[in-house]
Amino acid sequence: LRTTLLTPTALVLTGGQPAARVGVTSATDGDPLGKPPATAERVLRIGIDVQANELITTRANDRAHLVFLDGSSLTVGPNAQLTIDRFVFDPNTKTGELAINASEGVLRLVGGKISKTTPITVTTPASTIGIRGGITILTVEPDRTTSIFVFGKAMTVSAAGQTQTLTRQGSQVTTNRGSAPGRA
Repeated sequence: LRTTLLTPTALVLTGGQPAARVGVTSATDGDPLGKPPATAERVLRIGIDVQANELITTRANDRAHLVFLDGSSLTVGPNAQLTIDRFVFDPNTKTGELAINASEGVLRLVGGKISKTTPITVTTPASTIGIRGGITILTVEPDRTTSIFVFGKAMTVSAAGQTQTLTRQGSQVTTNRGSAPGRA
């Protein structure tokens, strides 16, 4: 099973071709949708693979929990839309990159092996958030993002040429589009 999970990732690193699989849907409620880049949109059910550049969409009664090959996990709440922009993971060095672009919704990100050495980045309409070795909850709206640092090494929030770094558990930053983090 371990070889099966890690093989597609090795293709990204050695063959230069996009990985077909970057993770799996581990829990759902309702009918969350996934649209991989080269195939038709489908309902994400438990056990359905998640791909790089896949668009994930939930409606009012939908939720999805995704687990990536490095152990990172992403819970996607109702009325959300996001794209898994980039996922690269080397299981030998336990390093890589995970980048997500979220346009709306509530997300809970728990960092896996990648986040131990490199921040996982989430880009929203209002800010870019980096999470190192921890947990964050994001509320993404078209003109505002609220980032809550639940646990971990650090969370950075960048916008309008400024960056705030949070290291205290329970801290939060709200960023309005076009403004620096924490300012209206």
